[in-house]
Amino acid sequence: MTAPAAVPQPGDHHAQLRRSVLEAYRWCLGCKLEHPESAFVGERGQKVNRCAMCRAKLRARPRPVHDPAATRRAYLRQKYGITVEEYDALREAQSHQCAICGTHEDDIQVPRVGRPRKDGTPAAEAAKLVVDHCHASGRVRGLLCNGCNSAIGHFRDSTEVMRAAIRYLSPEA
Repeated sequence: MTAPAAVPQPGDHHAQLRRSVLEAYRWCLGCKLEHPESAFVGERGQKVNRCAMCRAKLRARPRPVHDPAATRRAYLRQKYGITVEEYDALREAQSHQCAICGTHEDDIQVPRVGRPRKDGTPAAEAAKLVVDHCHASGRVRGLLCNGCNSAIGHFRDSTEVMRAAIRYLSPEA
């Protein structure tokens, strides 16, 4: 006796082929399910990788609360390997002044940066004295005003180029 022929089930290959002839289907990266291609069109008509349902869930989720102090801590640790306390100690050691030009941080004009936040809180104020570090070794050299830090960057941290600039600016004797 021969085995009875298998009856195609709704999820089998033949049903998928019939369905794909009518409309293309894609896998959603969010829910990992197959949806019609029309579910992967964004608000401005662009192609997206998540279905409409997953995009709606993403928009509805609560946003994390922005903590400027935590952002500053993480930035100083990641970029320069120092803590906020070490930054503040360096600032105190320099009498809150730029290590090159001596401008006090209260006299440094820094515009607010960034756009207003969605939660209504103002953008964080930028640091008036920025961390200067050696790009070769990563060692922190001191705190500078933005102008002096930019100047050192334009001189490519080269004392020879700085000496050439001094000779250029010096009156001929």
